[in-house]
Amino acid sequence: MAIDKGHVRVQGTAVGGTGNEATIASPPRGNRSWQRSLWLVLCLRLYYLVFAGVIALVQPVKWQLVHSNALTDNLPPPSPTIRYLLLGVWERFDTLWYLHISAHGYDRPEAVVFFPLYPTLIRATSWFSPPVAAALGISTLAAFFLFWGFDELLRTDLPPALVDQTVLVCAVWPASFIFFAAYPESLLLALIVWSLAMARKERWLAAALLGFAASITKATGLVVGVPLLVMALRRPRKTALLLVLVPLGSALFLGWQHGGGHFVLSSVYANYWRTSTAPPWITLLTALSSLLHHPTPILVLNFAFLLTDCFLVVRSRLSIEYLLYSAAAVLLFLCKETIPPLQSMMRYLVIVFPVFVGAVRLLQHPRLQPRFGIVCMALFIMNCGLMWLFLGWSLVL
Repeated sequence: MAIDKGHVRVQGTAVGGTGNEATIASPPRGNRSWQRSLWLVLCLRLYYLVFAGVIALVQPVKWQLVHSNALTDNLPPPSPTIRYLLLGVWERFDTLWYLHISAHGYDRPEAVVFFPLYPTLIRATSWFSPPVAAALGISTLAAFFLFWGFDELLRTDLPPALVDQTVLVCAVWPASFIFFAAYPESLLLALIVWSLAMARKERWLAAALLGFAASITKATGLVVGVPLLVMALRRPRKTALLLVLVPLGSALFLGWQHGGGHFVLSSVYANYWRTSTAPPWITLLTALSSLLHHPTPILVLNFAFLLTDCFLVVRSRLSIEYLLYSAAAVLLFLCKETIPPLQSMMRYLVIVFPVFVGAVRLLQHPRLQPRFGIVCMALFIMNCGLMWLFLGWSLVL
């Protein structure tokens, strides 16, 4: 046993590690992790605010794209005002729906595909700030807890340097700007990683309640129940019973829809969102057919990200519960057959966190390790390019 920079290193097999060592972090590491996460979030929030303002000033608006959204008829035109440059430029796509629900509830049938936790938080915090500012603030705070929770989850399994690099890769990954947009992705993934972190610490009630919150943030939040169940099966039976709370959130929301006379979710997707439920292989075959006959840059990107992420999940060599979580998430995404195919796949995949571990492990190759910073910069440039398209209404995420 050797003491190294405040960490205890025990020779043996690491859970989800490389098989060479297990790293047990000492308490100071926990204090350091939230501070690093805070600085990372503050820097990214400032950068995205400035970058979005620049985009708003220089990018012409394509009104045929703007008016393709059902809620943009009364959207004010872009202007060089401070309010628009800081806030209005973020009012895009699903953000408009979350803001609408926070103000008016589920008064339109199309709205029932958006789960209630995020708009409820917007409504609760918008009494002292504009709704879009409240939404951005919630996403930014959630991004802080996401990076901190990701560190907490991984640091008992992986060496500290690998954890730090993984959090950084998560922050710069293409489409990760969505963590700082007025979207619920950062909230969803923060709840998922903290739920798993609590389970690792044997705090099962907290893990189940966080899983419950994830399941009323987005339907995808249900997949956190898969790794929690795998972990609980190694514990006494009463532990597994708490996990009934996880799907309860989605069940209550769907039950409210049915009892309140709202449209059935599947019919809403089919009638308003050009989306239907299909087996994963049908979705893949449809995407492949479109790639062969009608390829588009966005379809190529989405398909490439899907294949790359599947490879990196395997490359991560994490514990079985995390691999099953990734498989469940990807299969759930593929059960949505959209027109065009694989729509929003890049955004959906950002919650598959083993991808970031797999990317860092790949970059540990002797030829790539010295270029880690260059690779991160390239990923971040691609991320900014996607953000540019998103804010210009050219990319649906």
